[in-house]
Amino acid sequence: MFFKSLLKKPILAIGILLCIISLWDMHRRGFFFSRWEKLQATSCKSVLVMLNKRIPANWTTSCEKNTLSVIVKFQAPNELPIKNLRQVLYRELANNLTFIAKNSLAESLERVSYVQLKIIHPKLTINALGQGKFVIKLKTLTNTQFIKGHLKATVQVQEVPN
Repeated sequence: MFFKSLLKKPILAIGILLCIISLWDMHRRGFFFSRWEKLQATSCKSVLVMLNKRIPANWTTSCEKNTLSVIVKFQAPNELPIKNLRQVLYRELANNLTFIAKNSLAESLERVSYVQLKIIHPKLTINALGQGKFVIKLKTLTNTQFIKGHLKATVQVQEVPN
């Protein structure tokens, strides 16, 4: 019955066929999926809302699925020896993770899968990766020895010489 009515009206059949082809092509190019992904609510996006209001100008933040990624361009004197530079960069790492913990919503940061922090200096780059549920505990720690021990236990760090 349906096919007989389409045979009687060939322009309608061609229109339906062209509509199906165009929708298929849009799906193949990722139009529907990318829009759907942008509209998905994640804890990482919730953390970014609060964090983007307070971050310094040299920070870049982004979310990949439920992983918070922060890139910090650090400017220190280039004539520092590498040992002192490492100390300065690790102190900056601890301060930045504490800043993230204090300036984001605790419930949202707990649900973030990973917090990835990258500190870039012309001589040395430090990559750090920690789970959100451990990073949020830096919010309450005040003693430097406790912070140091917590970071050693929960954050993975990689040094990349430039």
